[in-house]
Amino acid sequence: MLTNNRGFTLIELVIIIVIIGILAAVAIPKFLELRGEAEQAAVQNMVSSLESAMSIYASRQFMNGATPTVHNPFDDLSNIPENYNGVQDPVTPTNTPAGTWSYRPSGNWIMYHPRGSITGGWNNGGTRFIIYKVEVVTEGTDTVGLRLTTTPTYAYSWN
Repeated sequence: MLTNNRGFTLIELVIIIVIIGILAAVAIPKFLELRGEAEQAAVQNMVSSLESAMSIYASRQFMNGATPTVHNPFDDLSNIPENYNGVQDPVTPTNTPAGTWSYRPSGNWIMYHPRGSITGGWNNGGTRFIIYKVEVVTEGTDTVGLRLTTTPTYAYSWN
Protein backbone atom coordinates (compact mmCIF):
# COMPACT_ATOMS: atom_id res chain seq x y z
CA MET A 1 0.00 0.00 0.00
CA LEU A 2 1.43 3.35 -1.02
CA THR A 3 1.22 6.10 1.57
CA ASN A 4 2.09 9.26 -0.26
CA ASN A 5 0.22 11.68 1.99
CA ARG A 6 0.56 15.34 1.23
CA GLY A 7 -0.10 18.16 3.66
CA PHE A 8 1.27 19.91 6.68
CA THR A 9 2.00 18.32 10.00
CA LEU A 10 0.46 19.73 13.16
CA ILE A 11 3.80 21.26 14.18
CA GLU A 12 4.16 23.02 10.83
CA LEU A 13 0.63 24.44 11.12
CA VAL A 14 1.30 25.68 14.67
CA ILE A 15 4.54 27.37 13.54
CA ILE A 16 2.72 29.10 10.68
CA ILE A 17 -0.05 30.30 13.02
CA VAL A 18 2.55 31.66 15.48
CA ILE A 19 4.37 33.51 12.68
CA ILE A 20 1.08 35.02 11.43
CA GLY A 21 0.23 36.07 15.00
CA ILE A 22 3.61 37.80 15.43
CA LEU A 23 3.21 39.61 12.11
CA ALA A 24 -0.31 40.72 13.06
CA ALA A 25 0.89 41.96 16.46
CA VAL A 26 3.48 44.14 14.73
CA ALA A 27 1.38 45.25 11.74
CA ILE A 28 -1.91 46.21 13.42
CA PRO A 29 -0.47 48.98 15.65
CA LYS A 30 1.45 50.38 12.66
CA PHE A 31 -1.72 50.35 10.60
CA LEU A 32 -3.66 52.20 13.33
CA GLU A 33 -0.84 54.74 13.64
CA LEU A 34 -0.92 55.37 9.90
CA ARG A 35 -4.69 55.77 10.01
CA GLY A 36 -4.35 58.46 12.68
CA GLU A 37 -1.64 60.25 10.70
CA ALA A 38 -3.84 60.12 7.60
CA GLU A 39 -6.73 61.74 9.48
CA GLN A 40 -4.46 64.50 10.78
CA ALA A 41 -3.18 65.16 7.26
CA ALA A 42 -6.74 65.21 5.89
CA VAL A 43 -7.80 67.80 8.48
CA GLN A 44 -4.80 70.00 7.66
CA ASN A 45 -5.52 69.59 3.95
CA MET A 46 -9.16 70.63 4.41
CA VAL A 47 -8.19 73.68 6.48
CA SER A 48 -5.66 74.68 3.79
CA SER A 49 -8.24 74.21 1.04
CA LEU A 50 -10.77 76.33 2.91
CA GLU A 51 -8.19 79.08 3.51
CA SER A 52 -7.26 79.10 -0.18
CA ALA A 53 -10.91 79.25 -1.20
CA MET A 54 -11.53 82.14 1.21
CA SER A 55 -8.53 84.00 -0.25
CA ILE A 56 -9.94 83.62 -3.73
CA TYR A 57 -13.35 84.80 -2.49
CA ALA A 58 -11.77 87.87 -0.82
CA SER A 59 -9.80 88.69 -3.99
CA ARG A 60 -12.97 88.51 -6.09
CA GLN A 61 -14.78 90.75 -3.63
CA PHE A 62 -12.00 93.34 -3.80
CA MET A 63 -11.95 93.21 -7.60
CA ASN A 64 -15.70 93.89 -7.61
CA GLY A 65 -15.31 96.79 -5.18
CA ALA A 66 -16.98 94.90 -2.32
CA THR A 67 -15.75 94.01 1.15
CA PRO A 68 -15.35 90.33 2.06
CA THR A 69 -17.76 89.19 4.74
CA VAL A 70 -17.71 86.27 7.15
CA HIS A 71 -19.65 83.36 5.67
CA ASN A 72 -19.54 79.58 5.28
CA PRO A 73 -16.14 78.84 3.69
CA PHE A 74 -17.40 75.53 2.29
CA ASP A 75 -19.50 77.66 -0.10
CA ASP A 76 -16.23 78.89 -1.65
CA LEU A 77 -14.99 75.43 -2.60
CA SER A 78 -15.42 74.32 -6.20
CA ASN A 79 -15.95 70.71 -5.02
CA ILE A 80 -17.80 70.17 -1.77
CA PRO A 81 -16.24 67.24 0.11
CA GLU A 82 -18.36 64.15 0.73
CA ASN A 83 -17.75 64.38 4.47
CA TYR A 84 -19.29 67.86 4.76
CA ASN A 85 -22.68 67.73 6.50
CA GLY A 86 -23.74 71.29 5.76
CA VAL A 87 -24.92 74.01 8.10
CA GLN A 88 -25.75 72.71 11.58
CA ASP A 89 -26.73 74.85 14.54
CA PRO A 90 -26.10 73.49 17.07
CA VAL A 91 -23.43 70.98 16.05
CA THR A 92 -23.90 67.64 17.79
CA PRO A 93 -22.41 64.15 17.45
CA THR A 94 -25.70 63.12 15.80
CA ASN A 95 -25.70 65.70 12.98
CA THR A 96 -21.91 65.65 12.63
CA PRO A 97 -20.79 62.03 13.06
CA ALA A 98 -17.15 61.04 13.42
CA GLY A 99 -15.09 61.91 10.36
CA THR A 100 -17.35 64.74 9.13
CA TRP A 101 -17.35 68.55 8.96
CA SER A 102 -20.13 71.05 9.66
CA TYR A 103 -20.48 74.82 9.64
CA ARG A 104 -22.09 76.53 12.62
CA PRO A 105 -23.32 80.02 11.69
CA SER A 106 -23.75 81.20 15.28
CA GLY A 107 -20.13 81.97 16.04
CA ASN A 108 -18.95 81.34 12.46
CA TRP A 109 -17.26 78.04 13.24
CA ILE A 110 -16.22 75.19 11.00
CA MET A 111 -16.25 72.04 13.07
CA TYR A 112 -14.74 68.61 12.58
CA HIS A 113 -15.66 65.52 14.60
CA PRO A 114 -12.44 63.47 14.60
CA ARG A 115 -12.39 59.71 14.40
CA GLY A 116 -9.19 59.65 16.40
CA SER A 117 -8.68 60.92 19.91
CA ILE A 118 -7.82 64.56 20.62
CA THR A 119 -7.04 66.57 23.71
CA GLY A 120 -8.68 69.96 24.01
CA GLY A 121 -10.94 71.24 21.27
CA TRP A 122 -14.62 71.84 21.99
CA ASN A 123 -16.37 69.39 24.28
CA ASN A 124 -20.02 68.65 23.55
CA GLY A 125 -21.33 66.15 26.08
CA GLY A 126 -18.09 64.17 26.16
CA THR A 127 -17.54 64.33 22.39
CA ARG A 128 -14.60 66.47 21.30
CA PHE A 129 -14.65 68.56 18.13
CA ILE A 130 -11.91 70.44 16.31
CA ILE A 131 -13.15 73.94 15.60
CA TYR A 132 -11.86 76.88 13.59
CA LYS A 133 -13.40 80.34 13.65
CA VAL A 134 -13.94 82.19 10.38
CA GLU A 135 -12.67 85.72 11.01
CA VAL A 136 -12.22 88.95 9.11
CA VAL A 137 -8.59 90.07 8.84
CA THR A 138 -8.16 93.80 9.27
CA GLU A 139 -5.21 96.10 8.83
CA GLY A 140 -5.98 99.31 10.63
CA THR A 141 -9.56 100.02 9.64
CA ASP A 142 -9.38 98.14 6.33
CA THR A 143 -10.64 94.62 5.78
CA VAL A 144 -7.89 92.72 3.99
CA GLY A 145 -9.25 89.17 3.92
CA LEU A 146 -10.59 86.23 5.87
CA ARG A 147 -8.84 83.52 7.89
CA LEU A 148 -9.46 80.44 9.98
CA THR A 149 -8.19 80.53 13.54
CA THR A 150 -8.35 78.31 16.53
CA THR A 151 -8.57 80.18 19.81
CA PRO A 152 -6.57 79.24 22.92
CA THR A 153 -9.86 78.17 24.53
CA TYR A 154 -10.39 75.55 21.80
CA ALA A 155 -6.77 74.61 21.07
CA TYR A 156 -6.40 70.90 20.43
CA SER A 157 -3.75 68.27 19.95
CA TRP A 158 -3.92 64.76 18.58
CA ASN A 159 -3.38 61.89 21.01
